[in-house]
Amino acid sequence: MQRRSQDEIFASYNWWDQDNLLFRITRERCDYIESCIDRAFGREALRQQTILEVGCGGGLICEQLARRGASCIGLDPSAGALEVARAHVRQSGLAGRVFFQQGLAESLPYAAGSFSVVVSLDVLEHVSDLERTINEIARVLAPGGVFVFDTINRTWLSRLVLIWIGERLFHRFGLVPGLHSYERFIKPGELRHGLQEAGFQVAEMVGFMPRLIQRRLTLAPGGPLLISYVGYAIRN
Repeated sequence: MQRRSQDEIFASYNWWDQDNLLFRITRERCDYIESCIDRAFGREALRQQTILEVGCGGGLICEQLARRGASCIGLDPSAGALEVARAHVRQSGLAGRVFFQQGLAESLPYAAGSFSVVVSLDVLEHVSDLERTINEIARVLAPGGVFVFDTINRTWLSRLVLIWIGERLFHRFGLVPGLHSYERFIKPGELRHGLQEAGFQVAEMVGFMPRLIQRRLTLAPGGPLLISYVGYAIRN
């Protein structure tokens, strides 16, 4: 397959295809988000939150969090992805709990301290300016607010698995040519330093590894940070 730009890929991506890896791991990602919110604010706190998702794509995470009782705002630069997200949330009857807006992670269109929870999953390795993105997330978070993230480590193994093998052989799972840029993968130490410089206290970073859960192959927190990793940080 011919490599396309990431803008082209995300504008016509099969977000809700049941074989798509992002679709398959939505439940485990939202379980992790909920666990981070519980640890920061107490049990059942998810239902009290208006959550900003930076880089919402086709709305997978926002819709699942809304099903769990949260209100969500999803921001994404791709008009095509947002069109899919809006259509699906209307079909799901959750339009009253989810709002989608076009915008950039590097310039969030919200006032300082607007949110207590911001999530950004599989996004940090795609932004054009990581430092500015982290600073913007810190700006819109209130003190004590939670930032939940996952991203990809810049290692030979991540390049082998996700690009050399994944993007050549596993197109049906959404790993299409051009989806990733190895140079934008982020080492955990780099992300930790950036978060601390922006005024965060990093609470956790753990691997996001393949697991067989209820006879279903997915990804879940735990293990080494060799390929993907997940974590959360608290705004000072």
